[in-house]
Amino acid sequence: MENEQVELNSQELFLGLAMVLHSTATNIEDGKITYEDAKEVYIKVLPDIAKMILEEHSDDEMIEAAKKMGGLLSEIAKAKGVEITS
Repeated sequence: MENEQVELNSQELFLGLAMVLHSTATNIEDGKITYEDAKEVYIKVLPDIAKMILEEHSDDEMIEAAKKMGGLLSEIAKAKGVEITS
Protein backbone atom coordinates (compact mmCIF):
# COMPACT_ATOMS: atom_id res chain seq x y z
CA MET A 1 0.00 0.00 0.00
CA GLU A 2 2.79 2.36 -0.85
CA ASN A 3 1.82 6.03 -0.99
CA GLU A 4 -1.84 5.33 -0.20
CA GLN A 5 -3.82 7.17 2.45
CA VAL A 6 -5.86 4.79 4.58
CA GLU A 7 -8.62 6.12 6.79
CA LEU A 8 -10.27 4.07 9.50
CA ASN A 9 -12.92 5.06 11.98
CA SER A 10 -12.42 4.04 15.61
CA GLN A 11 -14.51 0.87 15.30
CA GLU A 12 -12.63 -0.28 12.21
CA LEU A 13 -9.33 0.45 13.91
CA PHE A 14 -10.29 -1.45 17.06
CA LEU A 15 -11.63 -4.41 15.11
CA GLY A 16 -8.59 -4.47 12.85
CA LEU A 17 -6.16 -4.43 15.75
CA ALA A 18 -8.20 -7.07 17.59
CA MET A 19 -8.03 -9.30 14.50
CA VAL A 20 -4.27 -8.78 14.22
CA LEU A 21 -3.82 -9.80 17.86
CA HIS A 22 -6.16 -12.76 17.59
CA SER A 23 -4.90 -14.13 14.30
CA THR A 24 -1.24 -13.67 15.23
CA ALA A 25 -1.67 -15.64 18.44
CA THR A 26 -3.59 -18.36 16.61
CA ASN A 27 -1.02 -18.52 13.81
CA ILE A 28 1.84 -18.85 16.30
CA GLU A 29 0.00 -21.62 18.18
CA ASP A 30 -0.73 -23.41 14.88
CA GLY A 31 2.90 -23.12 13.74
CA LYS A 32 1.99 -21.00 10.70
CA ILE A 33 4.33 -18.20 11.79
CA THR A 34 7.06 -17.93 14.37
CA TYR A 35 7.16 -15.66 17.37
CA GLU A 36 10.08 -13.87 15.72
CA ASP A 37 7.96 -13.12 12.64
CA ALA A 38 5.19 -11.74 14.82
CA LYS A 39 7.69 -9.77 16.87
CA GLU A 40 8.63 -7.78 13.76
CA VAL A 41 5.02 -6.60 13.39
CA TYR A 42 4.66 -5.77 17.08
CA ILE A 43 7.97 -3.92 17.35
CA LYS A 44 8.34 -2.25 13.95
CA VAL A 45 4.81 -1.68 12.61
CA LEU A 46 2.18 -1.41 15.34
CA PRO A 47 4.03 1.28 17.34
CA ASP A 48 3.81 3.60 14.32
CA ILE A 49 0.06 3.04 14.15
CA ALA A 50 -0.20 3.62 17.89
CA LYS A 51 1.75 6.88 17.58
CA MET A 52 -0.66 8.17 14.92
CA ILE A 53 -3.62 7.36 17.16
CA LEU A 54 -2.10 8.82 20.30
CA GLU A 55 -1.27 12.10 18.57
CA GLU A 56 -5.01 12.67 18.17
CA HIS A 57 -5.84 12.47 21.89
CA SER A 58 -5.10 14.36 25.08
CA ASP A 59 -2.93 13.02 27.88
CA ASP A 60 -6.02 12.70 30.10
CA GLU A 61 -7.84 10.62 27.48
CA MET A 62 -4.83 8.35 27.04
CA ILE A 63 -4.32 7.89 30.78
CA GLU A 64 -8.00 7.04 31.34
CA ALA A 65 -8.00 4.56 28.46
CA ALA A 66 -4.76 2.98 29.71
CA LYS A 67 -6.23 2.53 33.19
CA LYS A 68 -9.32 0.83 31.79
CA MET A 69 -7.28 -1.42 29.49
CA GLY A 70 -4.90 -2.24 32.33
CA GLY A 71 -7.84 -3.31 34.47
CA LEU A 72 -9.19 -5.50 31.71
CA LEU A 73 -5.79 -7.08 31.07
CA SER A 74 -5.32 -7.79 34.77
CA GLU A 75 -8.79 -9.30 35.11
CA ILE A 76 -8.36 -11.64 32.14
CA ALA A 77 -4.80 -12.56 33.10
CA LYS A 78 -5.89 -13.43 36.62
CA ALA A 79 -8.72 -15.61 35.31
CA LYS A 80 -6.23 -17.46 33.09
CA GLY A 81 -3.65 -17.81 35.86
CA VAL A 82 -1.19 -15.49 34.13
CA GLU A 83 0.88 -13.16 36.29
CA ILE A 84 1.52 -9.70 34.90
CA THR A 85 4.39 -7.79 36.47
CA SER A 86 5.17 -4.14 35.97
